[in-house]
Amino acid sequence: MTQRNTMQRSSTTIGTIELVLAMILSGTIGYFVISSGQAFWNVVFFRCVIGAVVLGGYAYYAGLIRREYFQRSVLLMIILGGITLVGNWIFLFASFNYIPFSIATVAYHMQPLFLVITGALITKEKLSASLLFWLALAFIGLFLIVELDLNELNALFSGEASSDGSYALFGLSLALGAALLYTVTTLVTKKVSQVPSTFVALVQVVVGIFMLLPFADFNNLPTQTSHWMDLLILGAVLTGFMYIIMYDSFQKLPTSLIALLSFIYPITALFVDHLAFSTHISLTQILGVILILLAVSAVKFNWAFSLTKNR
Repeated sequence: MTQRNTMQRSSTTIGTIELVLAMILSGTIGYFVISSGQAFWNVVFFRCVIGAVVLGGYAYYAGLIRREYFQRSVLLMIILGGITLVGNWIFLFASFNYIPFSIATVAYHMQPLFLVITGALITKEKLSASLLFWLALAFIGLFLIVELDLNELNALFSGEASSDGSYALFGLSLALGAALLYTVTTLVTKKVSQVPSTFVALVQVVVGIFMLLPFADFNNLPTQTSHWMDLLILGAVLTGFMYIIMYDSFQKLPTSLIALLSFIYPITALFVDHLAFSTHISLTQILGVILILLAVSAVKFNWAFSLTKNR
């Protein structure tokens, strides 16, 4: 029993280190997307190509490519998940053109809330008052981090450019759309839990290659070595390597610890954005981030409150 407990603690420690590293790496994705100087179509395309090479090599040597995984019903579900996964990347990367990637990442991190709501709708369960409260709190947090005043909101809804020449509301919508697509990816992937997640990720990035091939702009490829390095890091490290260690950590850690460590992702993005691009982080935005993380924590850990007093 002692030896088993020691092995479990060792496995948990390794899983924790893997997930912390994966979340820190995730928080840097926005920097490399912007630094590459490529249109988001090209970024996602090369991320899929390079990621497929890394994941394919790992899956082959680990013996994860087996005939039973190519059943039609299973493969169709994985392909559907691949379509929504790649669509989620496109929406998220496109949002970086309108709002700082740190803000987009925080908005994208509302995905767990969408997952809970979608699950409730599918099972036709009534949404609790607690869940609605946390959802409202999260949207208040979103409003705070984007820092739109009433005049700017009116200009955005009327289709006019905001004061800084961008369309912040549109960028926010893209980030939230990415979160919704990733919610679908999560639900679909759960349907094929019998298939190794690395194989699932491999098929999904291969689907992405065929999806994006017609949109890739080969006439405007990077001309600088540094830009190719950005794409290489995105594909090899932030897709291939990151998926391998992240999925491995999921098999070692309890859900509660995974939920807690996932907050490293948006927090890292905020600091990377600030350090790399000198993006100002106001107290209002910090409050918004706190509200969103509080709301997501509440949903993930099933925090509830009673509207009646104990007697």
